[in-house]
Amino acid sequence: MKYLVFVFTILVLIISCGRNELKFQKHKSGLEYNIIEKIIEDSLLKVGDLVSLHLSYETEDGKEIFNSKNSERKYLRTIAKPAHIGGSFEDGMLMLGAGDSAVFRVHAESFLRFSEMFANLPEGITYEDYLIVKVRVLEKITKEDHSKILAEKYHQSEEAEMRFLQKYLDNFNITEEPEESGLIYVERVKGKGKQAVEGSFITVHYSLMLIDGDLVETTLGREPFRFQLGNKNVIQGWEEGVAMMREGGQATLIIPSKLAYGKEGKGNILPYTTLIFEVELLKVE
Repeated sequence: MKYLVFVFTILVLIISCGRNELKFQKHKSGLEYNIIEKIIEDSLLKVGDLVSLHLSYETEDGKEIFNSKNSERKYLRTIAKPAHIGGSFEDGMLMLGAGDSAVFRVHAESFLRFSEMFANLPEGITYEDYLIVKVRVLEKITKEDHSKILAEKYHQSEEAEMRFLQKYLDNFNITEEPEESGLIYVERVKGKGKQAVEGSFITVHYSLMLIDGDLVETTLGREPFRFQLGNKNVIQGWEEGVAMMREGGQATLIIPSKLAYGKEGKGNILPYTTLIFEVELLKVE
């Protein structure tokens, strides 16, 4: 009982603390942080670890943007390499272990674009703003348990997929209406070059993420991907989404499973999985 009271007290502290009540220290990366609770000093997360978290972030005046407790599902995250220089959220996560909690002060644009993969900044957030990020690491999860959790609870039907997709759209302030097919096209940079048309050869850079934020693959740092539009060598959502772009354009393609790998899935992509692609169209020929 004493332990439960202690944990409750810590959670209340995390929820209630804001910039004005905290004294931040500065990490060597430049990240501002305050460790609220440290369970084991030398037990730290590593890049690639899978964890269950409580995560929320808000403006410095207390306006909440995201809180994982508002989701129906357990919030899972893969610990990634620092997403940018100058002090990233990932630098902070690598300071924590299972059971630890902390508050970070992060640059809003860098955090939202590179750590949270927002296509657009939420209304009212500017390039000069900072956010307060509150996190508690609940537990480390094995890859086997991770797959089991996802398969058993979140990938059973298209209805469940659509419910989680709507939560994702709400959490990330995406208001674009879906196309008739179900594709959601979010233009980030309007291209000014050639239009992608059926039969043309397309060269792109892309990153593929699952709806829970896990990065599956990326061409960044490698050779770009080249394919012929219209020959059905890529999923239907790609055919449709890329055909809406011009050279030089950048877009987020939110592709429900019916336009991707459906109820069967493929490889490490489970059934009824919505895919998130960040695409930059480099060349049309």
